Amino acid sequence: MTNPDNAVGTNAAYGGRTSVNAFNDDLGAYSRGILSGWACEPSSGLTVALGGAADTRDVAVAEDAGGNKTTINNISASPIEVTIGAAPASNTRIDAIVAYVDASPQGSATITDNYEACGLITAQGTASSTPVAPNESTIRTAITADGASGATAYYVVLAYITIANGTTTLTAANISAGEPAQLPSGALPNIPADKIDFSSFGVSDLNFGHYSSVSQGLGYGISVTLARIGNVVVLYGSPITSNSLPTVETSLPETIPSGYRPVNPAAINALCGSETDKFASWWVSISGAMSFIATGMNNAGAKRLNISAVWITQDEWPE
Repeated sequence: MTNPDNAVGTNAAYGGRTSVNAFNDDLGAYSRGILSGWACEPSSGLTVALGGAADTRDVAVAEDAGGNKTTINNISASPIEVTIGAAPASNTRIDAIVAYVDASPQGSATITDNYEACGLITAQGTASSTPVAPNESTIRTAITADGASGATAYYVVLAYITIANGTTTLTAANISAGEPAQLPSGALPNIPADKIDFSSFGVSDLNFGHYSSVSQGLGYGISVTLARIGNVVVLYGSPITSNSLPTVETSLPETIPSGYRPVNPAAINALCGSETDKFASWWVSISGAMSFIATGMNNAGAKRLNISAVWITQDEWPE
């Protein structure tokens, strides 16, 4: 079976053995997919590098034909190079880079991390003017061709490579990530309040003045609360009342503290309660920096803003 430098394997304990039942119990709620890491980047020519980023574990949930689950990891902790087949003579093809564990993933008591039962292969799609990614049947056929039991193996797609005829060098545009492992909404746990991290930071001076050489006054302070539940951040705060709000985008002096910053730029809902059908826009960058604009609002009279937002973070858990 193909396993470059024995780089992929399963979690192991007790002399190299893997507890299949324990993994099924823990992972049953997740869909097949990537739990963390496994980034795929161009290396050279038709070769890509998978995972191996510093301080990031490459972990994915693999599934067999019966819906049982296990994890498969980058046990080398270094980028793993995989080369896909030559570009098609015509049209475009989508290939899937697949990690698998041959059934049963119980492993050998003498083989640490069970790498001997694992593989990392490319399942090749069919060239077409409208190409589609390999389906489960194609992937299991490729696993069988690699010397494992494709009918019963646990597998997961780590990346998809789209390659047009004549391509000799892959770029980031050719690569898309495999599906993430997800919890269905009905499987989300009920987390006790004492397991939720709360933080408050006072936006004591929402300085809406002195931008674009125009002074539009000073906003009043507001205490904003952030609640982090796992990797989900909820922001909410008391209404802001201000005699003046900016009608051009301006940066705010405060930032979202580390431990709560969004993985992608996020928007805070800022509903104006004193003018009909008027909204303010409030943005948060991945660095925590914030900017604000009250497009379409005039500057006469007080403006009440009720704010709330939800986003995903990958920051370290706040201390």
